[in-house]
Amino acid sequence: MSYRKTGENLRSDDSSVVQRIRKLPLATMFAVIVLAHSGVLQAAEVTVKFTIHQDEPSLVHVDLGQDGHSHGDLLAFDAPVQATNGDKGKLSGFVLTVDIPEKDHEVFQDRIVSMVFDLGDANTLVISGKSVYPHRGELEMAKNNPQIRAIIGGTGKYIGARGQISTTRDDDGGYTHLVELVD
Repeated sequence: MSYRKTGENLRSDDSSVVQRIRKLPLATMFAVIVLAHSGVLQAAEVTVKFTIHQDEPSLVHVDLGQDGHSHGDLLAFDAPVQATNGDKGKLSGFVLTVDIPEKDHEVFQDRIVSMVFDLGDANTLVISGKSVYPHRGELEMAKNNPQIRAIIGGTGKYIGARGQISTTRDDDGGYTHLVELVD
């Protein structure tokens, strides 16, 4: 291959370079198809599924920043829990308000949630994610409106746990958590 310098540009006299460049889109498309069918781009399969029932929580609202419900407010909570797999323990966590609607017609606000299920004998599940809460100063989630968050880890028999948890506030004031773990 011979190149001649013309100003800042390099020019090739070899037409095979142009042919190779034309084949790049075809090779790229083939690579994407192979990855899609290899399982790399597919969702993980749920291998363990169980439910945790939570009693009505003990709540403490910490008013930070501006008076009243505002950005940065914190809600700490804890409650006894019992899983369908026989585990019992305590749920502890906090909810941080990160977005409050500025218009009167908006009825939800965004909160970041971090919680830990301590299921005894150093067996824990660690949860984190965003949830949508009613905007009108309510401390808890709306009833029968599931919120999905990530399972980001665990200890003991849940070491390295990953998956998702769907949390629903029940009519009796407690909560139901559907745990879905993946390999």
